[in-house]
Formats: sequence, C-alpha cells, structure tokens
Amino acid sequence: MNHSEDVALPTVSDIDTARDRIGPHVHWTPLLSSRTLGELCGASAWLKCENLQRTGSFKIRGALNACLRAAEAGALCGAGVLTYSSGNHGQALALAARIVGVPATVVAPEDIPEVKRAAIHGYGAELVLCGLTSVERHARALEIAAATGALIVPPFDAPDIIAGQGTTGLEIVEELPEVDAILVPTGGGGLLAGIAIAASERNPSTRVFGVEPCDANALFLSMDARALVRLGHVPKTIADGLRPSAPGELTFEAARRHVDEVLLVDDDAIRRAQRLLLERAKLLVEPSGAAGVAALCEHREKFAGLRVVAVLTGGNTTIPWPE
Repeated sequence: MNHSEDVALPTVSDIDTARDRIGPHVHWTPLLSSRTLGELCGASAWLKCENLQRTGSFKIRGALNACLRAAEAGALCGAGVLTYSSGNHGQALALAARIVGVPATVVAPEDIPEVKRAAIHGYGAELVLCGLTSVERHARALEIAAATGALIVPPFDAPDIIAGQGTTGLEIVEELPEVDAILVPTGGGGLLAGIAIAASERNPSTRVFGVEPCDANALFLSMDARALVRLGHVPKTIADGLRPSAPGELTFEAARRHVDEVLLVDDDAIRRAQRLLLERAKLLVEPSGAAGVAALCEHREKFAGLRVVAVLTGGNTTIPWPE
C-alpha cells in the first residue's frame, strides 16, 4: 500500500475547532484515578469516563460535529441524516439530529442489544435492522440515501467524525499532561485516530495503544501487514461495538502514523474488567468500553510504573440482576 502523506486526516486545529463547535452540547467527562487498578497492574491508572457522556458513549462528539458542520455548510435537506451503526453511533446521531433539528435514520444489525435499540427509538430516530456486518449495513444505508437524499454520517471513517472524537484526547492531555500511555478500545478506529492525532501534537511523548478483541483484530492485522486487512468472517465477541470487519482508510492511516501498538484481549478478560469497574470503581461499562482496562490488566508488563489512561468508551449495557 502506498501511504500518501496527503491523506485528508484532520489536524489538531480541526480538533480544536470541533471542541468549540460541540462544547455547548457535550460533557467534559471525568478523568478519575483508580488506586485499585493501579495496584493490580503496577501502574498509576486513570479512567476517562466516556460512559458518562451524553448518549452513554463518546460517539456524540463525532456525530454532533459532523451534523453541526453539515448544517453550517447548508448540506442538510428535509430527509435529514442517516447512518449504519452497531448501536452507539446510532444513538449519538439520533441525538445530534434532534439538536440540529432534522430527522435521523439508523441502519443497525439484527442483533443490536435491546438497550441500544430502545435508546435509538427514544431519541426519535427511525431504526432499520439489516444483517450482522458493517458491510451489509453500509450497503443498505447507501440504498436508503439514494432513495431519500438523506446525508450519510459514517460511524468512523470521516474527517469530521475523527475530529469530534479527538476532543476526548485533548481533554486527557490537558487534564493530565504527564500521561505516558492511553489505551483506546478500537472498532472502526475513529476514536483511536482522533486521540492519536491530538496526543501526537500536544503530548508527543505519550504513547497511544489501540485495543481489539482477539476475534475482531482487523486493525492488529492491518498494522502487522502494513496494509488494510478485511476480516473474512463475522467476529465473535461480546464487545458488540468493536466488530467492524476492517478499519477505515483514514483511521488506518492515522494509526499507521501515530499509534504505537494494537493489543488484543479475549472476552473473559473483558468480562473481568467489567466486573472490576462495577465493583471497585462503581462504574457501569459495556463490554466494548471495558476493553482498555482489560488490556491494562492482561498486558501489565508494558505499563509497569507508567501513568496510564484507559478510555471507558461507553456504558450502554444492562445488568442481569437476580430475580
């Protein structure tokens, strides 16, 4: 693959502009220290709580930035906006569309968790169920857009999305300038790309790590091959937000330039991280959102003695309460 340096990645200036644009509508989420996690892993550990963000995940940052920028450019019509999403981006786009004042349609997988399905409806979007893969959802979204004229707002592989997600990284490095490493659960790679771009400019010594489930390791394979790799199977993992069959072209390029390494974790490690976060930090985090903490625990030798931030990307899950 020929890695051109003119790939249209957002700059840190774009991320600054995104923060100004979305600031009135989103939370600066807490960055909490965790003595328990730090002692367990031999590191100084912090948790960036995007599970406490509006819509329950970081996704509102990118979705709202894209919608507001489209509105500024006069690019929205009566059909509104449309996306293809495993759930969290769909919720985020539904709320972003409400803020901007246009309708939203979300193409989601047939096995979307009920909590995410209910939230998409609750924010007022139309929900269309289609297949189990991002490829199937994307194809259906293109059909709907062609028929209605709705503007497609992708879940991760677009400059405005990456810039919006990158505001998470600005908050981390401004609140904890001495951070040594940031662990980012990674699906399509929009959050990872945004954080890596922000950190590389504002805190060049900070190392940024992507985290993927073992069976949904498209970015890991792509980084190893130095070319974009698409999985030939539907990933099987409890982390439903981390199952794209391939990273995006832009997000892979950002990872190639700015990400130090991609770490893998299995579902058992993710479950242990979820339980640890709930029992000790009192934080409800969905499986995808707990992958960074799982990586810190499973790969602790890499982070011994360092100041580490694990991004808790979302909290849209349910608890199996006893009867």
